[in-house]
Amino acid sequence: MEFKDIKDVLTFAAFRPEADNPRYAWPQRFPKQRSVLVGVGRGQCTWACLDRKGQVESVGEAPGDFAEVASHMADSWRASSEDGWIGLSINNRFIISLEHNLSRKKGWQEELRLNPKTILGTKYDRTKRYAVHHNPETSASLVMACDDSMVKSIEEAMRSYGLRPARICVGLFATTAHLLNRISADNAIKNQDLIVATWIDGSLCLVRQKAGQWQDLRCRTGIGPGDEATVAQMLRPFLDKAEPSTRILLMEDRRGGGFSSTYLPMFGERHVTDMTEEHNLWNLLARH
Repeated sequence: MEFKDIKDVLTFAAFRPEADNPRYAWPQRFPKQRSVLVGVGRGQCTWACLDRKGQVESVGEAPGDFAEVASHMADSWRASSEDGWIGLSINNRFIISLEHNLSRKKGWQEELRLNPKTILGTKYDRTKRYAVHHNPETSASLVMACDDSMVKSIEEAMRSYGLRPARICVGLFATTAHLLNRISADNAIKNQDLIVATWIDGSLCLVRQKAGQWQDLRCRTGIGPGDEATVAQMLRPFLDKAEPSTRILLMEDRRGGGFSSTYLPMFGERHVTDMTEEHNLWNLLARH
């Protein structure tokens, strides 16, 4: 038995979930330990260093693809994390769609990870990786698909710099699912006519919800700074169908982020309720 194994038993580390076990929340995998979260966007990366309480203590960003940024930041990220375990949010090159009647058999979460075709059926593409969020009261589901080749290239770059992926997720999908869960748990708003907008680092998702049902969805990634034409094209069908009583709920990666600072005027005189917290994406990933 190696010294590290003895130490892990004495400190109870051996009884904690594995660092890359997706069935456990981040605080369970890294209790009272510093950690690092990284966002991989279109031509830039952002990151946050968390203290031992899971609170954001510093943030940063740099231009370039992940491999380029990691070559400069790997030493710093390793020093701020537990044995080089990093959480990643992919913020580009994915799509979120609205599907119906997907399988919800017992153990579907593990089945989706190991054999997604049994859950997705004919919608399955072997070149993609998937995540699913079900509407608890209807047959609708959100399905996220990202390029498997991109994930593999990120994993390879991490290994080459002595880093290890504790989680690779899509921040926009996680944020959208989180906001929809908050809505479904709030009896005051869940049956209202809603436009739900989520924005992470140049990626936008719009969901129309009415009487608790998800009726329409649009998603676009890689929206460049100030690309009002693309955002307007996505918003138009939602605003055309909106009634005077329609509520608009917004959640971004951070308070005062790229959407609210640039595109809010496109909603005209309609009131937008911004549900974004400070360090919203980092806090969400650090809690779940």
